[in-house]
Order: sequence, then C-alpha cells, then structure tokens
Amino acid sequence: MQSRVLKIVVGGVILFFSHLAPALGQISGFRLQQADSLYIDKKYVQSLEHYRTILSHDQYTPAMLLKMAYIEEGLNRIGPALYYLNLYYVVSNDKTVLTKMEELATRYNLEGYENSDADRAFTFYRDYHFHITLALGVIVIFFVSLAFSIRRKGRRPIATGVLTAVILLVLFVHVNLGGKISLGVVGSSNTFLMQGPSPGAALVEVVNEGHRVEIIGKKDVWVEVLWEGEPAYIREGNILPVEL
Repeated sequence: MQSRVLKIVVGGVILFFSHLAPALGQISGFRLQQADSLYIDKKYVQSLEHYRTILSHDQYTPAMLLKMAYIEEGLNRIGPALYYLNLYYVVSNDKTVLTKMEELATRYNLEGYENSDADRAFTFYRDYHFHITLALGVIVIFFVSLAFSIRRKGRRPIATGVLTAVILLVLFVHVNLGGKISLGVVGSSNTFLMQGPSPGAALVEVVNEGHRVEIIGKKDVWVEVLWEGEPAYIREGNILPVEL
C-alpha cells in the first residue's frame, strides 16, 4: 500500500514539473520580450533589471549580454560592463569584442586585458581546452595501440612506452590543472587585495572595479587570484567570475 502511494506521489511530482518546465520557459521568453521592449524604448535601467533576472536563472542570449554591457557602460559601471562583455565572448567567441574590452581597459587604466602573444595563447588554450583534451586522448590511444602491436611482434616497446607515459602525464596535468584556470572581473570600487585569506592579512593594493584577474583558488569567502604575477586574495563578493 505504501509503495503504491509513493508511486502515485512520485508520478504526480514528475507530472507537475513536466507541465511547469514549459511554463517557466514561456515566462522567461515573455520577460525577455519585455526587457527588449524596454531597451528599444530606451528605458535602460528597467530593462537591465529584467535581463539580470533572466541571467540569474542561467538563461541568456549573446545579444542580451551585449545589451547589458552597453547599459552598464552608459551608467559608468565599468566593472559590470566588462564582466558582461567577457561573458559575451565566452558564449560567442567573437574576437571583435576583445578590441572593445582593450579599449575600455586602456581608457580606465585597467589590468588584465593586454593582447600580447602570451595572452592570445592563454585565450586560445582556454577556448579550446576540450578539443585539446580530446586530441591528447586520441594520441594516447594511438600510442597504446602501437605499443601492443610492437609487443605482439616480440619486441619491447620501450620508446613507445616512454612517449605514452609522457603524453599521459601531460594529459593528467592538462585535465586537472588546465581546466581550473578561470578569469574574474573586479566588480567593486575600492576593493582590497590581501596577501592572505583574512582581513588581518597584509594589504597588497586597493583597486577599482574592472580589472581582470586569473582565479587560481578559493578559501572560505576569499578568492585567490594572480595580481601582477603574485597570489593575492579578494573577498568573494567583490569579484565576478567569468563563467556561465
């Protein structure tokens, strides 16, 4: 009897959410239409509130992110503007937005947007992390198959084994460390960079919003970042991770 009741309850819950999911999608679409209408009418602050709500539900469009960046820039909130431009680049891979970000960074003297060869290499690595993983995996499978083939012929695949071990090590480091490389944008003015994850740690620098940093770890409410090549800590609420 209890089992039957449980099945009925579970079935009812599944049925409820199966009807609710399309409704949520319609509500989100309706809100997006509202936001776009407000944007067209130049009611930017009201439209931004709608866009933020949509984004808080992990829903977005590239065009929406660009509009959010435009509004924030118009409101002279450079940190959020650059944050949304970064998000737009993540979802679109539109290289033209890099020029816009570099222009804003130059105008406001912000760090982390240099378009050097090293930065381009880092951007390429981050954008194609999955593809690199796949390629390394295929290479490992090839060398393992080659080693078995050599062994079946009665020879010892020493060189092949060494190469396989090296590639496996590279793959291990790539998967476990490379995937953790992420970026963040300082979202608040007068943000304190500390030497340690504590308000009592030594002060590194006080920075304004908009700087872009590499995120390398997290300890409690403190985010560990690289600032001018050295580790520093920022309060979690003062940094906007570039991720969707």
